Amino acid sequence: MISDPNNSVISIGIIEDDPLYRQALESIFPLSPEFKLIGIWRNAESAIREIPRTPPDIALIDIHLPGMNGIDCIRQLKKTNPAIQFLVFTGYEEEDETVFEALKAGATGYLLKSDGPELLIKSIKELHAGGSPMSRSIARKIINFFGRPTMQNGKDHPLTRREEEVLTLLAEGKMYKEVAVWLGITMETTKKHVKHIYNKLEVQNRMEAVNKWRS
Repeated sequence: MISDPNNSVISIGIIEDDPLYRQALESIFPLSPEFKLIGIWRNAESAIREIPRTPPDIALIDIHLPGMNGIDCIRQLKKTNPAIQFLVFTGYEEEDETVFEALKAGATGYLLKSDGPELLIKSIKELHAGGSPMSRSIARKIINFFGRPTMQNGKDHPLTRREEEVLTLLAEGKMYKEVAVWLGITMETTKKHVKHIYNKLEVQNRMEAVNKWRS
């Protein structure tokens, strides 16, 4: 059972395959009465199997795990334990798509291991208080994504906002399946959007659509 958010003690779970980071994290939390470390798992499979027995308030999770990756682990655990908050704690600055996939899967915070223990502790408290802590570089990715201009369509072929989003992702080289996952829609809906785009722009394929839209 998830503890009361007003409770001063925050229960922590760690899903990490790197033994050095596991040891480092394991040594941090017992130093403060504000935290209670209730479990450490070396892979997603064991976490999915054991976490529901005693779910933590916050789970620190790496994306790159042996076997199932951290994003799929978050997605599965969120289905059965929606109250758990996941803080991605990874060693690499991922591609934009990976960052957004983690957030869409249910992560509510995203840190790099290079950020250090002080920011980690501060971020855990912030997350528990209702915030969404991010590394500066990760926050910048999100700002850049939402701030990038959309392609301007001609007046003769107006596209809807969703169709613009689909075409923008197609222009970046994403496949239909990736577009569907990125936008949180089904493959069937993606195909319908593409069909409408082609009809409105009077084109036969992706390249023609992108070129005409950008011209």
